[in-house]
Amino acid sequence: MSENLNELNNDNLEKFNKAIGALKNSLNMNPKNHNLYIKLGNEYLKLNRFELAFKSYLSAYNLEPNDPEVSLCIGNTHKKSGNLNDAASAFLNAIKIDKKCKKAYKNLSNIYFHLGRHKEGLEYLYKVEGFIQFQIDNGVSVSKGNI
Repeated sequence: MSENLNELNNDNLEKFNKAIGALKNSLNMNPKNHNLYIKLGNEYLKLNRFELAFKSYLSAYNLEPNDPEVSLCIGNTHKKSGNLNDAASAFLNAIKIDKKCKKAYKNLSNIYFHLGRHKEGLEYLYKVEGFIQFQIDNGVSVSKGNI
């Protein structure tokens, strides 16, 4: 859901609250299910409740530290809250866990571009399989990736 928090109407807020309540109830019955923590974090993230989202993702990470999806979620939370260096660390961790995690490469590339670290941004973008060749004004050429 890409709605801005300010644009949420009462019906949508009620849907989020119901979803969050249902996930919390499920977690009470199955507190070791890291996927439920990811889903709960996703709901909080949609509401821009970054601390609660991060807390949920951290719980998921503590249960399943080798799931790259958890690191992606943590990275996206940092990215949305403006903590770009922390986001980069989380995306690097996702790549460390899964060398073929395309979402991590793309997100990391984006973060590096925003940080003005263009060479590193291109390096990670280049690694994405199926990346289309293009030329940049300064003559740098990038061709198909290799992951």
